[in-house]
Amino acid sequence: MSILGLLFIIMKKRKFLQRILDTTLKSNIKKFFGEKSFIKISNVSYVRSQDIHIINATLYLYDIEGGMPLYPDGLDVIIKQAWDVIGDKKPIRIHSSVDVFS
Repeated sequence: MSILGLLFIIMKKRKFLQRILDTTLKSNIKKFFGEKSFIKISNVSYVRSQDIHIINATLYLYDIEGGMPLYPDGLDVIIKQAWDVIGDKKPIRIHSSVDVFS
């Protein structure tokens, strides 16, 4: 497979992962991190040498006191649930960050 073809597949996975988070798992995100919180997937990349996908995600919090107790474990659980829906059996590594807005 060409590099361009691989890039196309990975871009589709990022968009699909984002859509699952924005629709199916939105209620879980609200329960874990607060009403106005959301997760943004910035990148999904594949590392051939380690045979894993690396997911870069940012959690945007409105209420830092309510959302921080479950960060980063809650974020990992939600992203892994979304990844299971995609059906890719390769392992993932999640690089996460948090941003607070008001």
